[in-house]
Amino acid sequence: MLSLVIMKNLGFEVLPLFVKTPFYTKNEVVLKKQLEPYGVTLHIKEDFEEYMRLLENPRFGYGKNLNPCIDCKIFFYKKAKELMEEVGASFVVTGEVLGQRPMSQRSYTVLRTIEKHAELTDLVLRPLSAQCLPETQMEREGLIDRERLYCIQGRTRKKQLELAQSFGIENFESPAGGCLLTDPQFSQRLKEMLNRKDELNNPKAIELLKIGRHFRIDGYKLVVSRNEAETREILENFGDLPLIRCLDSPCAVGVFLKEPHMDTILKAAAIVKRYSKKAQNLLFKGSREFIIDTKPIKDEEIENYRIGGTNA
Repeated sequence: MLSLVIMKNLGFEVLPLFVKTPFYTKNEVVLKKQLEPYGVTLHIKEDFEEYMRLLENPRFGYGKNLNPCIDCKIFFYKKAKELMEEVGASFVVTGEVLGQRPMSQRSYTVLRTIEKHAELTDLVLRPLSAQCLPETQMEREGLIDRERLYCIQGRTRKKQLELAQSFGIENFESPAGGCLLTDPQFSQRLKEMLNRKDELNNPKAIELLKIGRHFRIDGYKLVVSRNEAETREILENFGDLPLIRCLDSPCAVGVFLKEPHMDTILKAAAIVKRYSKKAQNLLFKGSREFIIDTKPIKDEEIENYRIGGTNA
């Protein structure tokens, strides 16, 4: 947002771009609302398959968890380059700050590496840190007045917040990254799935990673809701998948990515019963429907099936 305002103050037409990934939690509706005062339209790009291929084998590796930050930023830049060529824009602007992120912004060398692999060398302007960095092509050609840019660097965001106040920017996104790939428990769940191509390439499987308790039973993935909101979300958004739910009382719901064998269904029902204390009978709903009468699984036994750490 700061970079957008800076560029508009310099007299440029700015086209904001939001690059969607399966693991980025920003809300595009909120982003559009935040941009309304500036008279600009949010452009959106996404490519699920390309991003999942990147995630499986990132050229520059992962961060502390399963976050391929450098490869991810290259992906963002490539999408920005696509939009730049589609609309005939002159260059790309980002809100990056030198030294703010430990991987993708830690040094000028890394920033240049990202530019190179996105085929945007010298065509990325970082208004917040420009005076700390070598001149870009746009500055050398006199298209940009370097003196009206800034030299912000490091992890603290104090100067950015002061700048936002001076610009009168009140409604802006949290400075936190919002990427689920930096979350240890989420990364553990995803890592368990990396060698299962049928699940990794299934958008619904990725969405289910974000909620519930996760189990692997005889090779089948089971997700069990943790609360009323998750139960409602599963029933509304994943109701076409095989389900185990209570027959006549409120309780947790379990969902499979694909229909399992009877032995697996019975084991899963015992897990669902463990989190549904008021339940009497359970109902399986898939290619066929039937009632299941079972006892809750024992706590020490449930850990044999759990993915992603304790979540009881």
